[in-house]
Amino acid sequence: MWLAALILMSIALAGAAAYDRFGKYLQNHLSIILAFGGAFLIGIIFNHLVPETYAMDPKVGWIVVLGFLLQGFLEYGSQGIEHGHVHAHAPQSQSKMPWAMFFSLCLHAFIESMPLHSESAGGGHGHDHSHAHEHAGHIHLHAIEGVDLALLLGLILHKFPVALVLMGLLDALGISRRKRWGALVVFGLMPLLGMMAYNGMMSMGGLWASQLPVWAGGILIGILLHISTTILFEASDGHRFNRNKLLATVAGLILAVLTSGI
Repeated sequence: MWLAALILMSIALAGAAAYDRFGKYLQNHLSIILAFGGAFLIGIIFNHLVPETYAMDPKVGWIVVLGFLLQGFLEYGSQGIEHGHVHAHAPQSQSKMPWAMFFSLCLHAFIESMPLHSESAGGGHGHDHSHAHEHAGHIHLHAIEGVDLALLLGLILHKFPVALVLMGLLDALGISRRKRWGALVVFGLMPLLGMMAYNGMMSMGGLWASQLPVWAGGILIGILLHISTTILFEASDGHRFNRNKLLATVAGLILAVLTSGI
């Protein structure tokens, strides 16, 4: 868990630093980065997250729908920054922190990271719980030390452009450099807090622990499905792919299939 949290924190800070160093260049090629990451998310959703989550509960579909709707509500506050776009146009003279946007983005990062790590996924615990709890303890079939590697890579590819766009937005709003970096540190801490909250709730045991992986997995699928489809539809002006974006999309899908099999 700590290594995964450190990696995601580093990715968030790397995205912010990339804006400071290569802001204009990366923004000009952001659609290609987004297309690759969005395609990878689509790939792990259908090759990894859906099979595992539906194996726990075939009726999880309505939870997926709730996750899809939840992301819609979150985007009402964040204005689409999760998929690399900001639909709100605040005046550049404004120097106040966009708290609603920042809170929505942090809540999104918190929720999507919750099922990334489970202490029971790495084994080493007894199996004298209910069958549902035993199955929930093996939610990550391809985990090493309790970390879902496919999901971790998906969040890495997702978090980097989000951090880049967030840093650019705060800069455009006139937020001081110190506050911008402080905001990115808080944003980078959300995965750790999400994983800690998930493990804390799992440690309660009983029916709560047996149902939490189903709910967390279903909500996660809905959120990532909303984001990835939006990214791919908005990957190009006029909702059309050019050759580079098409190649990036195919590469992302291929990597997702290969990653989901490890």
